[in-house]
Amino acid sequence: MDMKKLKSIILLAFTTLLISFSIWSCNKEFEPIVLNGNWDLDTSAVMVYIVYNPVIANEYPETKKFLEKNLQTIRRELMKPLRIAFKAPNKADFIYNDVPLPVEGTFEQNNGFFTITNVIFPNGISGASDNIRLELYYTYDKLMSILKLLLTEDDDPYEVYQQLIEKFEGVGSFRKTN
Repeated sequence: MDMKKLKSIILLAFTTLLISFSIWSCNKEFEPIVLNGNWDLDTSAVMVYIVYNPVIANEYPETKKFLEKNLQTIRRELMKPLRIAFKAPNKADFIYNDVPLPVEGTFEQNNGFFTITNVIFPNGISGASDNIRLELYYTYDKLMSILKLLLTEDDDPYEVYQQLIEKFEGVGSFRKTN
């Protein structure tokens, strides 16, 4: 057999194998999302997003500078809790370094999405998981409440920040440890 035919046969076999694998993987059953267990904070994947109103940003450049200067402080607030422990049937505990007992709560799950309710999030905090990573989604209102705690009398009024910030979102990221 000449080299050209051998390469063609190998290429055909490889292509057939790839197509077979693709078809097989598409027909696999969906793996259910299991939240139970411990999820530890992944500090490298905690993010805060701010979208400014450009008109207000031009009017209040110091306010925008304040936000930029304090972005990491706000981000660090999202690095709490350090661990989330999901327990059957629907218990979810937030575990903090500086709080001796866990903050107990409950959760409701719908496939890979869930909502945790506890004293810190009485209206719930939404999240999602793919069995490897878990994310909590912090809303505008929660991030604005963190920001409000940072403001002093020397800073612009809270209402200016409300006008300046069009979009304010955060993501807390966790990895399953067991």
